[in-house]
Amino acid sequence: MKKLLHICIILFACINLQAQQYPWFTQNRSNIYMYNPGYCGTKRVVDFRAFYRNQWTGYTGAPKTYAATLNFRYADGKLGTGLFVFQDNIGPFQTTNVSLTLAYHLQFDDVELSVGGGGSYYSQSFNGTKITLQNQVDRGINQYVTDKSTSFDASAGMVLYNDRFHFGFAANNLVGAEMIYYKNDPLHKGKYQNAGNYAMNAGYNFSENPEFIFENSVMALYTKGVPFYFDYTLRMHVRNAVFGGVSIRFRDAVALHLGVTIKKDFQICYSYDVVTSPLRKFQKGSHDITLIFSTNAGKDKKKRGFSGKFLKQKFQYLL
Repeated sequence: MKKLLHICIILFACINLQAQQYPWFTQNRSNIYMYNPGYCGTKRVVDFRAFYRNQWTGYTGAPKTYAATLNFRYADGKLGTGLFVFQDNIGPFQTTNVSLTLAYHLQFDDVELSVGGGGSYYSQSFNGTKITLQNQVDRGINQYVTDKSTSFDASAGMVLYNDRFHFGFAANNLVGAEMIYYKNDPLHKGKYQNAGNYAMNAGYNFSENPEFIFENSVMALYTKGVPFYFDYTLRMHVRNAVFGGVSIRFRDAVALHLGVTIKKDFQICYSYDVVTSPLRKFQKGSHDITLIFSTNAGKDKKKRGFSGKFLKQKFQYLL
């Protein structure tokens, strides 16, 4: 595996690359807003979420991701505005994304269509001192130099939903922003380009007993040049207070979920990935932690479109 990482880094230094810029989260159902700006303002009047993912624990240079999202709903429930930030660390690369989003909500009696877009600022640094070379005199990589590059990109998405089902589609990295390193060094000059990232999600909630709600969903993520992600998640909510569940990620992992909801506004979620791919020999699994504060509190929640939002409303407490 170390040789494979070294080969990838050497290729980066020698040719133009396209690669995935959006990190994967096992709890994608909780942070779908990061993948689809159409979700901006669809949860509560005020919605704040923080995420941490430690992937492939025990493997040197494995990805670690930190993220936070904040979005609001206003203008009689017709508009949503939001912000999300993430930092993704993997090997010698550190990528930071700051995105602003805006969504328009078209409301019907028992369903809502939300269409949104966003702009992103990327900052990516490359630290050559974190590279271990097999050939210490390799002139393709300047191991003792660090560099940083910045760029801008855009995203767009839509979601059709109520409190019982949802279907969304989004396209990220629409501009294909480029990060260029060592601009004045022809020998080591390299270009790193954002590839288009396409996300599709769908789900349905059901229950025969209001104290036991089943929330099932699928998430698919396609980016040119990297493996296709397809994830199915089933979570059972018990008395609006706790939930447990399982995810199956195609040819990659099985994950276990556990969460606690406090006073309908706070939620703490944890998941653990058991890797099923050949990578399982080199690591000890992945951890996701999510903290959520999502509330409709305030005198104007009816004005913002959250009081009896859907005609056949059943599962409005789901975060």
